[in-house]
Amino acid sequence: MRLVLIDSSFLMGMVQRKRRINLDEAMELVGPSKLIVLRECIDEVRRKIPNQKILPILEKLGVEIIDSNLKGPVDDLIVEFAEKNKAIVLTLDLGLKRRLVDRGIPVIYLRAGKKLVLEAGGI
Repeated sequence: MRLVLIDSSFLMGMVQRKRRINLDEAMELVGPSKLIVLRECIDEVRRKIPNQKILPILEKLGVEIIDSNLKGPVDDLIVEFAEKNKAIVLTLDLGLKRRLVDRGIPVIYLRAGKKLVLEAGGI
């Protein structure tokens, strides 16, 4: 089963955007997959938007929280984890998207702020 790794920007988009992002739309792009998030991403979201209750949302959606056991900036951890585990990354961060695609890692992102699309780096 493919892994879909949710990054910090997407987590924040799930709770802050006027138009909520639907994970079902992302899952339709990749088929049966397991949603995961690095604990470091959750920590980053908590620092940036401390009053948001992100854990109950993730639990309701069946997202598994993973301890990466890696050190460094969160974006670097995402790239390294995705590369090692052949994960697809779900992000709203265009800088991170470029880094991932350049390394052949598939990315789901929001095109024109409206529609989730899959850019297949290495599928």
